[in-house]
Formats: sequence, structure tokens, C-alpha cells
Amino acid sequence: MFLYCVLNAERPGVVSIFLNQKYKLQTTRSWEFLGLERNGEIPADSIWVKARFGEDIIIGNIDTGVWPESESFNDQGMGPIPSKWKGYCEPNDDVKCNRKLIGARYFNKGVEAKLGSPLNSSYRTVRDTSGHGTHTLSTAGGRFVGGANLLGSVYGTAKGGSPSARVASYKSCWPDCNDADVLAAIDAAIHDGVDILSLSIAFVSRDYFLDSIAIGSLHAVQNGIVVVCAGGNQGPTPGSVSNVAPWILTVAASTIDREFPSNVMLGNNKQFKGLSFKTNSLTAVKFYPLVYSVDARAANTSARDAQLCSVGSLDPKKVKGKIVYCLVDPSGLHVLNVEKSWVVAQAGGIGMILANHLTTTTLIPQAHFVPTSRVSADDGLAILLYIHTTKYPVAYISGATEVGTVTAPIMASFSSQGPNTITPEILKPDITAPGVQIIAAYTEARGPTNLQSDDRRVLFNIVSGTSMACPHVSGAVGLLKKIHPNWSPSAIRSAIMTSARTRSNLRQPIANGTLAEGNPFNYGAGHLSPNRAMDPGLVYDLTITDYLNFLCSIGYNATQLSTFVDKKYECPSKPTRPWDLNYPSITVPSLSGKVTVTRALKNVGTPATYTVRIKAPSGISVKVEPKRLRFEKINEEKMFKVTIEAKRDDGGGEYVFGRLIWSDGKHFVGSPIVVNATTLHM
Repeated sequence: MFLYCVLNAERPGVVSIFLNQKYKLQTTRSWEFLGLERNGEIPADSIWVKARFGEDIIIGNIDTGVWPESESFNDQGMGPIPSKWKGYCEPNDDVKCNRKLIGARYFNKGVEAKLGSPLNSSYRTVRDTSGHGTHTLSTAGGRFVGGANLLGSVYGTAKGGSPSARVASYKSCWPDCNDADVLAAIDAAIHDGVDILSLSIAFVSRDYFLDSIAIGSLHAVQNGIVVVCAGGNQGPTPGSVSNVAPWILTVAASTIDREFPSNVMLGNNKQFKGLSFKTNSLTAVKFYPLVYSVDARAANTSARDAQLCSVGSLDPKKVKGKIVYCLVDPSGLHVLNVEKSWVVAQAGGIGMILANHLTTTTLIPQAHFVPTSRVSADDGLAILLYIHTTKYPVAYISGATEVGTVTAPIMASFSSQGPNTITPEILKPDITAPGVQIIAAYTEARGPTNLQSDDRRVLFNIVSGTSMACPHVSGAVGLLKKIHPNWSPSAIRSAIMTSARTRSNLRQPIANGTLAEGNPFNYGAGHLSPNRAMDPGLVYDLTITDYLNFLCSIGYNATQLSTFVDKKYECPSKPTRPWDLNYPSITVPSLSGKVTVTRALKNVGTPATYTVRIKAPSGISVKVEPKRLRFEKINEEKMFKVTIEAKRDDGGGEYVFGRLIWSDGKHFVGSPIVVNATTLHM
């Protein structure tokens, strides 16, 4: 299960200092990676400036609640709350709202029905004891907060995508979420007057009429609210993406150009690159004794438990003052790997080398209790060989932070992938955004790990997940909503998708988690590019009627449709086809022969003539008519047809990918083409 976020604000307030006095900021990176700031400064052409930092936009976050005392939610310099706001703040548990955090409510009827009543006081508060909701909300709309860091690492200025937006928290996850509470939260947010709903929540995909998020979000879209959801963390399994309804903006997760190398130097002068946080450097630059955990096991402890540095497995007499070599837990539970450093610390160790299991490929930095370097399985074996062949093995651990020299984005291996298993004619995810090692505000009710033994308290934490990617998009949507208040939710989604980038900072195709070339099932239309999205030139627009006709096209009857609208809806007499929904991507999941797909583009820029350019999927012919579209005025719409045909027999049965781009020389309106040819012919 997942969680997601959103926020909003009014006046630039204190934020304007950075414009008027042009302070140079130490950045916490993801927004600079997205182009909103440059070398720690905010350029005049940044969408932040154009959108006044999301002033007066209201972002609602459905999640685990909020830690209201966080500086990310201070209201210094903010003006009156927008008059349209009808929400409020639950007064219990000493939770106080202000002109920044303008709403805080909780929903527990669903969890009460499950657990029985009466619920204890922990279920009657909007206060966030998990940290997830605070992190996501501040990512979407947190204020500028200097000095943000995690235990001294990534020191800089934290901020959300719409730092001058107002934000509202709707707690419906305890920390697990259920349909009834999520749906109640969506309904309340609609009534309260939010502009954006952010949900870092991902249930297992279900038919839309059984999916609380799909049902609630279409009601929100009917009220002009943009709904942004996480795609889920079940990757790299194909077809694992969640929140796949076409009226939802579904977000995948990828890296930014920053990482936390933590190098191990051995006594034989060989060096191995691992990962951890910058503060994970040993204080004195010298070699320390190095011991294999199995050789330091406590009495009556198995070699296997000692190898994994399990609780109680190490002998303090053999560990004190040394760096301990441990093996990651093969279960893949990250909390168990952090716990190993706690075990080492409790036994008196001063550092840890954590080697990957042979079946584990991902290196993940974490908030360890002693200086730690997590290394690959191959490097781990080389270090272990050194220990076994050296009479007095020694080592040193040195942490750092690398920024700007790291290839990015790369898709996170955990990010859920397409195809869409409910309606494969709609490509999901829609977009990818930063979701790996993201620093943002956190709860003070628990430590930065999930360990009960972690008594450390932090104001900010570094977390990964599509839950972290979602609020990046929510924050960007807040900026677009400010610049284009009359755009529909589908127009905003179109601007984000058609302006997305499909190449890394090295101008290479975005790679997936295995570093092979990625595809739209990994990243949708591409990587979020907020500055480009504010002037897309053309958009693919949709109405509620279009969505209802789409549901008709997949066979929904009047009873099922009544779940989504308040009054009876009659399907059109002439049936539509699901792939003809005016979506910013084109997907044909079972091409047999050829098919013609219809799309319409609306001009949201100046008069111009657009010409189409096609990169056809392998083995597929793609023809567009007409090849040019001339727009004379704003909001003018033009239709075009795309004929997709299998042109050769190469076996079929596999998805192939291409791209269609309309351009007037200034704007580049891109759409992925995804085709599965089931029966190819000569």
C-alpha cells in the first residue's frame, strides 16, 4: 500500500526575499534538477516567478496526517486565507492551523468498522505519527526552510513545489488506508474547496466502479480539481501500476542527479564505492580494525545470525572500536538493514560495511546508527577476501555527497510499471518525477527509521518511493493552476505529459532500474519538466462526458455509471472505442491489421502552424492526416487521425514503442505511441 500528497498557499511572503535580494540558496536539489532554480538562484524565467510560487492555490493531501509545528508550514508573511475556503482544523491533540496549513481533518469510520469501537485516542487525531504525510505535504507545498538536513547530511534549503500555496491535510491512513476513509476524505476535500488533490496511496488495481480512488477522483475532476496519485512501488513487475483511471494523473518515480557515496578504503590501499549519507564518515581520518561479523559472534549464536548481524548476535568484546562487516538481509526489508547498524552500535562497533546479497542489486543509503558503507555483492566478496587473508585487517569509511555529476533520471527499480491491467488502451503511468532519496519535513513522533529502538528525532528525513514523486507533480500542478486558472484538469495533465523529457542529463534515453533503455511502461510520457509545461502550445482536452463515454466504451451499464455521476447517464447510440479517448498518449494493446485512432488538439498559445513528426514503433507503420494543423485563435480545436498498421511479420505478441510530435518550431507537443501487434502480416 502507498501514500501521496498535495498543498497550496497565498502570497510569496518571505519567499520574495529570494527574488528581490537574489540570495544564493543551498539547495536540497530536486527542484533545481527540475529547472526551477539554477546554481542556487531563481531565474526570472522560472515557473516559480511566473506563478508567484503558487500563491492562493489550495492543495489537499490525503495521507497519514501532518506535523503542524514543522517550519515547512509556517505562515510568516502570508495574507488572508482565500475566501472560497470552507474547510477547518480539527482542534484536538493540540493541532493548530494557520494561514499556511489551513485545514487538518481526520477520517476513521472505515478503520473503526474494521477494528471495532470505541477506537483509542491514537485514531482520533490528525497529527502524523508516521512521517509519511508530513513528508509528502511539504514536498508539494512546503515553505522555504533554511538549514534543512538529515543528521547533518544534504544540508540546504528545503522547499515544496508550490511554496506559497495553502495546504490542507486529510488523514485517512492509520498508517494503512481503507476505501471508506479515503473516499470520505476526497468528498470532504471537494466540499472544502481544494484546487488539487494529492494521494500518495496505491491500492491494488480494480475495476473503476469498485475503486474508491477512481470513483472519488472523477467526482473531484467534475469540480475542476486536479487529482495526482502515486503509481505504486511494486516494480519492476510488469502490469503492477496502480491508480490507472484516465482522469487521474499517475506518477512513477526516478532519480535525481545526486547520490551519497560512502567509500571504503582498506589497509591494502584498495577502495570500494558504497552508498550512505554524508555524515557517515569516521571522525578521525585513520584506519580502524575491521572484523567479519561471523568472527565476532556471541556465544550460543549461529554463524548465520552473526553473518546478518541480527539482534544479540555480536560479542561486544570482539566488536568494540572496530568496523564490522555484515551481510544485508535477503528478505529485502530495509528496516532490518538499518537495524544491523544499531546492533553494531550497541556492541560498541564504530562503523559497518554492509554487503549486498548475491540476489540484491539495489544500493540504498539509509540513516544508520554508525558510519556505514553499503557495497555491492562483488565488492563485498573482495572485502571479505581481504579480511580472511590479512593478519590485521583495517579500513576507513569516508562519506560524501555528489551533485551534478550523476546520470539522471534513472527509473527506480521499485517504481510500478505498465501496462494498465484494467484498461490497457490507456497508458499508465503518465509521467515520472523525482522519487528517490528525497528530503522533506518529517514527524517528531518517531525516528528517521521504522525501528522502535530509534530514539533519534529529526525535522527532515530522506525517503524514497512513488509517494515522494507524486507531490513533486502536485506542486508543479499548483504552479500551472496559478498561471492558467481556467484550464481543465485534463488540459493541465496534457501540458505536463506533452512537455515531458525522455532523455537524461547526458542526452541519453532514460534508463530503467537495470540501466537498460527504458520505455513508456516505465516512465509514461517522460520526465516532469515544469518550465516547459507552462507554455505547451497545444493540449489534449477532455470533458466529464468524454470520460463517461469512455466508461460506456468498456461496457459499463447504467448502474455502474451511477457510481460516478449524480444523475442518470445514457450511453451514446453510436458506440465509441476506448483508444479514441482524447488522451495525450496513444495505446493499441491488440493490433490486428490496422486501426485508425482519432485525436483533437486545442490551441492554448499564439496562432501558429504545427507539423507532425513521427518515430514509428518497430515493425509498425504510422500515418497521420492531416500532417499540418493551422491554428488562428486561442482555444481553437483541430482533429487529426492516426492510422497504425503492422507492416511485417516478426512474430508479434510484444509491445513496441514510438512517438508522435507536433511542432511549430517553438513548442514540441509529444505523445508516446504504444502498440502490441497480435497478428502481424506481410
